[in-house]
Amino acid sequence: MNENNLDYLQNTLKYLGFGESLSEKLKAAITKELPEFSLNFDNLQTAPNAKDKPELADTVSYILDFSKSKETDMYFFNKYQASLQKPGQDARLEQTFYINKGKGVTAKESYNLLSGRAVNKDVVLKSGEKANLWLKLDFTEHSPEKGYALNSYGQQYGFDLKEAVDKFKIQDMEKQGFRDQLLKSLERGNLHEVSFMKNGKETTGFVTANPQFKTLDFYDRDLGQVYSKAVDRREPLLKGEKEKAIAGEMELQVEEKKGRGR
Repeated sequence: MNENNLDYLQNTLKYLGFGESLSEKLKAAITKELPEFSLNFDNLQTAPNAKDKPELADTVSYILDFSKSKETDMYFFNKYQASLQKPGQDARLEQTFYINKGKGVTAKESYNLLSGRAVNKDVVLKSGEKANLWLKLDFTEHSPEKGYALNSYGQQYGFDLKEAVDKFKIQDMEKQGFRDQLLKSLERGNLHEVSFMKNGKETTGFVTANPQFKTLDFYDRDLGQVYSKAVDRREPLLKGEKEKAIAGEMELQVEEKKGRGR
């Protein structure tokens, strides 16, 4: 057995969000020297508004496919199928996600995509060029071979997450690290809990990115959609204020880098 190959695959599974629970099963399968094999992995995803109600949790089942090289003793993690089962519903949503050199859509991101949300990823195009894209499943277009169509929105499409976030009166934006944490969470396709101003009143709910319509989607505590035009907007910064904000942001980044080097 190729120990370096096993370590690489185990680290890949951790990086993609499958944890360490499959490590021993992976080792046992590779020891058998099968030409190909699959591993099963189940996960529960609790809605952010029902963390104390496990009966309302979504069940996500994964089938991970591995194959052995025809020339060497190395194994490859090629793809996985994610299947989403929502409580009280018979129908399942399924999609296959492909892995390229240990990278691809993570387990949590696949759940977010199957839940209808968009995910931001750095990808390698067929041309070999690297690109940053927002990905979203199109549930109106499906084929038995490819599953649901995967729509993509690149930089030329014109959606800027930072600009979209700064348009709305989301509370706590002045707190250190809050804005950065929010941006990263939205890029992963998460529903992020926030407080925002609606018709002049503060309300607590959730927000997610909507690159297709170049905006954010807001929800109340019960995950009922809030009309985005009802969410209060910030006054646009004047040119001088923008320059000050950018300069302040750069100074903060410099200080953070200095702190890390100590």
